[in-house]
Amino acid sequence: MSEPNVVRHLVRLAAVQGDRLAVVEPGGDRIGFAELDDRTARFAGGLRELGVPPGARMLVLAPMGIPLYVALLGVFRAGCTAVLVDPSAKRPLLREALARMDLTGFVGSPKAQLLRLLLPELRGLRFYVSTGFVPLPHRSMARVAGRPFGPEPAESPALVTFTTGTSGRPRAMARRHSFLDAQRVALTEHMGLGPEDIDLATLPVFLLNSLSAGATCVLADADLSRVGSADPVRISRQLMEWEVTTTSGSPSFFAPLARDLQARGQTLPSLRKLFVGGGRVPSRLLEQLKAIAPQADVVVHYGSTEADPIASIEAAEVLAMGGDGAGRGSCVGAPSPELALELWQPGATQSVAQGEPGEVVVAGDHVNRSYLEDPEADARFKVRLGGRVWHRTGDIATRDLEGRVWLLGRVGEAIDGRWPLVVEAVAESLPWVRRAGLGAQQGQPALVVELFAGQQPDDWQAQLAARCQVPRVMQGTVPVDHRHNAKVDRGALAEILG
Repeated sequence: MSEPNVVRHLVRLAAVQGDRLAVVEPGGDRIGFAELDDRTARFAGGLRELGVPPGARMLVLAPMGIPLYVALLGVFRAGCTAVLVDPSAKRPLLREALARMDLTGFVGSPKAQLLRLLLPELRGLRFYVSTGFVPLPHRSMARVAGRPFGPEPAESPALVTFTTGTSGRPRAMARRHSFLDAQRVALTEHMGLGPEDIDLATLPVFLLNSLSAGATCVLADADLSRVGSADPVRISRQLMEWEVTTTSGSPSFFAPLARDLQARGQTLPSLRKLFVGGGRVPSRLLEQLKAIAPQADVVVHYGSTEADPIASIEAAEVLAMGGDGAGRGSCVGAPSPELALELWQPGATQSVAQGEPGEVVVAGDHVNRSYLEDPEADARFKVRLGGRVWHRTGDIATRDLEGRVWLLGRVGEAIDGRWPLVVEAVAESLPWVRRAGLGAQQGQPALVVELFAGQQPDDWQAQLAARCQVPRVMQGTVPVDHRHNAKVDRGALAEILG
């Protein structure tokens, strides 16, 4: 069944605010809404003239920049499906993801095109388009420019993305045009974005939503495949120079920025909204963010590949409840009004009693109803009940009397009755603990911590053991996920403790 093409929103914006900047790159390149509309229309026309059929799956792999968004929107516009993968994923996971896609073509940067030498799954495709020169057969993106095309109603999904694979193999999720529209409405309402905003986003899909709201999108001056390594001086310079009004990112992206600005006694007075998520957000970071962005609403954001947003809460409310020291886990606030949220017994469909831990399940227009050609994953994570398709998130949480959600960990992660996010939050409430990770050693809870050098007391291990009620505490590196650099990588931590 055909659906209205999501790119129609860009066409509308080009007509009403064509001269307004749409995307600004760190190097100085920039493009307005009218030019972005024209370039995507010509790229879509070029794909069609090359013979790329509607519904073709095209891998799109390039750094966040103008060429990436011309490619993505052009592929959408042509009625094809853009496939996004995380280039920082481990090679076996990347190969497994690509092998399931039956790709027709590959649009990518010269560096990305070199993956064809390493990954057999990228060889033998019908079409290769590069954003620059590469010593492999390809067509230049600049030359793939035909007569302006579309956007026409589309039969196929617009976008395929993958889960991180931190809790099993990556699962492919197809986002249809109607799903992207529903997500656009939910995120725009949630984030309060509009044409008057200047947004600095760190995730490709979030930037698509910012564009659809008419905001100018400033691309972070950082390697966003390793967000934790972003240079805080460069990021703060961008935020100040462009008088950015909204921004979003992971805790590992904002933590160095907050520390650097506080050390220099500087603030970001233009910010009115700051969203932080992708992992548990320490209350220490929330305090720092409120200090460097005194005019902004600092918001903890909870979502997933399958459903975004799920819930949110302002930092001030978290801190007023005791933050990390509350010993209740990670509070992510009230559910988004656009979806239904319940807590079920893991593996069942019965709701848990008030205050008891249960698995977070959600349903709504911006909640993914099925995975792409993966009945095994559908059977595990999707439940048809009461006329709705519910998604099992795999997260365990409780809800308080006000309806707020407190995350405790993932299904099956409790160790001798202790939930990781509860213990880690308590540990990180101490000023000399930088990061904490709870795992198991010989069946007993064991806490690995990274410390701020030279700040810990002599009896730091005894203090942590008593405060967190764990028998074993040791100093070491806490491994984190490759996408957000914020979630504890439980598999890697188990190897360390083993």
